[in-house]
Amino acid sequence: MKLLTWRNIRKTPEVRQKTIIFVVCLVFSFIFWLSIKLSRESEAIIPIEFQVTNIPIDLIFTGQSDSTFVFTVQSTGIRLITSGFLRRIKKLETDFRNLQQLKRDGERLFFFTSSQAETRFSLLSDIPRSAVEALPDTIFFQVEDAFFKRVPVKLIKDLNLQPGFKLYDVPAITPDSLDVYGPAELADTIRFFNTSMLTATQVEHNINCNLKIDNPWRNQQVNISADEVEVFISVEEFTEATVEIPLNVDCDGLNNISANGELMLFPDKVTVFYLVALKDDKKIIADMFRAYVSCPDTIATSGQRLAVEIREKPTLIDLIRVSPPEVEYIWIKR
Repeated sequence: MKLLTWRNIRKTPEVRQKTIIFVVCLVFSFIFWLSIKLSRESEAIIPIEFQVTNIPIDLIFTGQSDSTFVFTVQSTGIRLITSGFLRRIKKLETDFRNLQQLKRDGERLFFFTSSQAETRFSLLSDIPRSAVEALPDTIFFQVEDAFFKRVPVKLIKDLNLQPGFKLYDVPAITPDSLDVYGPAELADTIRFFNTSMLTATQVEHNINCNLKIDNPWRNQQVNISADEVEVFISVEEFTEATVEIPLNVDCDGLNNISANGELMLFPDKVTVFYLVALKDDKKIIADMFRAYVSCPDTIATSGQRLAVEIREKPTLIDLIRVSPPEVEYIWIKR
């Protein structure tokens, strides 16, 4: 009996060659078919958001009839596909100066027509103006006068400092005020803007950070010149110190009192307790302080006490207390 030998025809050179020729022909056929299709006139519907730029600061848009132009473009498929503008366009913008103006029922309106949009679209793309059609016919904008003023920024903070540390100076905010504009009816309502909350614990070093501005009127078309501010807070270690200073008597009739008798204070000096930054401790001297008592009743000879008042002190210190807070006096007649 004769045995038959099976042969895998898929692996023969003839079959592989025929397969390659078939695939190449198929690819060229598809390309030829696609080029015919794309060379024919096609239509594309392209919605594009419309936005007005450089709006004057004294005007505010309160409404608009539409926010999008829908463009119908007639062109060959190849041109539509290869147009770089069509691939990247997401927004159609125009300067405020390009808007037209009219008055209707006493209301001032600005508008931008579809003809202007078609021209703008054509200039930005390689599509002829005659092949472009835009809807709606016109986009209207309602406007009203806006207020403009400058308001301060307030720092909102919750700081927990390490024992012995204090704020060295008033926190610095840059900028410390903002330009704000919006609907005129809010002009008297907006008096300041708060920062976002600054929270820190166990603070013993300076703080330098950026904080967002809280704009509760953002949805009411209130715009501000900056969305955040820079904050610098100086923190220093403080120590308690004391200084002894003489008492002064504040009295218009002191000369007459001295002529008719002698006023004696007990004690005639007081001790001032204060907090000062370690770096400023050696800068503080007794001559920077002035302590006074008010002129006593000259009729009484004794038994009264006079309150001590610190009227002059360095700006670098925080006053804690004066000892004693009151002094006795004796009026000795001559």
